Amino acid sequence: MIGAGTVLSGRYEIIELVSEGGMAMVYKARCRMLDRIVAVKILKDEYSSDLNFVQKFKTEGLAAAQLSHPNIVNIFDVGQEEDVYYIVMEFIEGETLKEYIQREAPLPVEQAITIATMICDGLQHAHEKGIIHRDIKPHNIIITETGIVKVADFGIAKAISKKTITYGGNIVGSVHYIAPEQARGEPVTRTTDIYSLGCVIYEMLTGRMPFDAESPITVALKHIHDDPVPPRSFNSEIPKALEAVILRAMAKNPVQRFASAQDLRNALLPYCRPVGADFGNDSYRSGAPRKKLVKRRLKKSTWMIIGIAVLGLLSGFFFMSSGLFGKEVEVPDVVGLKVTEANQKLTALNLVVTVVKASSDQPVDTVIAQKPPKGQKVKEKREIEITVSTGAEQATVPQVVGKTASEAELEIRGAGFVPKVQKQYDDKWAENTVMSQDPKGNSQAAKGSTVNILVSQGKSPGKVKMPELLGMTLEQATKLIQDNDLVIGTTTREPSNQYYINQICKQSVPAGTMVDQKSVINISLSTGPGPVAQSRQFSYTLPTAEAFYQVAIRVTDTQGTRDIYNKPHRGGDTVVVSVNYFGAAKVEVLLNGKSVKTEGF
Repeated sequence: MIGAGTVLSGRYEIIELVSEGGMAMVYKARCRMLDRIVAVKILKDEYSSDLNFVQKFKTEGLAAAQLSHPNIVNIFDVGQEEDVYYIVMEFIEGETLKEYIQREAPLPVEQAITIATMICDGLQHAHEKGIIHRDIKPHNIIITETGIVKVADFGIAKAISKKTITYGGNIVGSVHYIAPEQARGEPVTRTTDIYSLGCVIYEMLTGRMPFDAESPITVALKHIHDDPVPPRSFNSEIPKALEAVILRAMAKNPVQRFASAQDLRNALLPYCRPVGADFGNDSYRSGAPRKKLVKRRLKKSTWMIIGIAVLGLLSGFFFMSSGLFGKEVEVPDVVGLKVTEANQKLTALNLVVTVVKASSDQPVDTVIAQKPPKGQKVKEKREIEITVSTGAEQATVPQVVGKTASEAELEIRGAGFVPKVQKQYDDKWAENTVMSQDPKGNSQAAKGSTVNILVSQGKSPGKVKMPELLGMTLEQATKLIQDNDLVIGTTTREPSNQYYINQICKQSVPAGTMVDQKSVINISLSTGPGPVAQSRQFSYTLPTAEAFYQVAIRVTDTQGTRDIYNKPHRGGDTVVVSVNYFGAAKVEVLLNGKSVKTEGF
């Protein structure tokens, strides 16, 4: 029984239960080793008894632990004690976006879009690391007391993806944000997360989910087949252009959505406000009393009166000074420049430069991002934040030689790399075993880079000579294929002028070719009309080594093999015969029973 005072793995001391979800219990705990407060998410019994699920849970948790971004809830550890499986993550004071929506929706446009851009930043980082969330919903988005938005439960979503409709409780809520391809059970991509985020933005601005019904299955079907009601139907404050952005993010066809979270973020930027705006400071899973965010909404008439008064007050100043608040300049594009070049370009416009450093695959000291973006007009002395690359983050490549291919792939992904598998027959290494890797194990390499592994396919198969199948019946060809330790593949039908109906008219591997045992051989059967009779003169001059020869001439065509000539001749004679044949034919000359010449036509 987990409760206050329980210590997991001799390290995490449970303090109190702070929340319960559909799949796990979340506890506030203290890490004795580092003396810090953490959140511990423990799987419920119905999940911990499913070994396949538990394995996915641990594997994906370890992969997600490689993520480090201010808009992602950091995972510190994945552990197990007897039949208790848990994930340790940073403890955050704040509330879920779902709670905030339920209390405040519809949210003002600028506030909702600012939240969405921070979610985009977190998703972009994860997608660049090869991790797709698969379960973006307001329940998995946390707003801290300082207004920072963090995406939670990376690594858990993949493990529960096949159970989101099966189990009850909060998990069923996931179906309200599920992408059509997920609902159909098809492979997911980064645009799957973009669709779900589109649903979240829709809910923030309208106070309602885009699709709803009593049955989760019905909701999933609506995501597949129905178009959402345009959000402006519920909130006329939404700009038309922003509505188009939301509906594009929610396109049924993944190809029609934004290609990346960064692209969606760029489309949303014109509608957001500076990060750090007060979104409420309720305590997230801390047990502390929530402090209500007080909104003072002034009537339009009041704002108009204030506006007119302020304009009147300021007008005199503008007549006396051509820039009470400073000169306005357009922010230049400095992404891709070296930090020194960017600094010169910005300071030349009387802008203040702030540098933030981050690892990336770009060269060291290269600007990889800027805030505000290029083209935005700001006042002189405005602070411009540029993010400068420190180069690719390095990590230790795991040693996987000798392990199974699946074990190797999991370890490589867990270490932050991308596995690339090549297979090769080998008589020494057991099948499905990693024979070599590049880079080598325990070496340093850039996170996100590729680790090539060569996997054994087992002993090399024996070789057989491909037999001639053309002209045979299906039954004859099948027997010959199997007798040669080959495998019959697909059988198709097509017209042929060379072979009669139901004769083999094509084989995927030409006769005489050396192929591996167990190779699959595909064939085609003729649907006619078949060959017509043809005639050709054939001549052969006998050698003079012997005085007499018994001369036989044999023809093989689509009708079979037959002798058309068989007579004795003196050495040096020239034998001339008329050959009648059907389709492709082969003429063979035999002297005294021994084949001496073959000619095809």
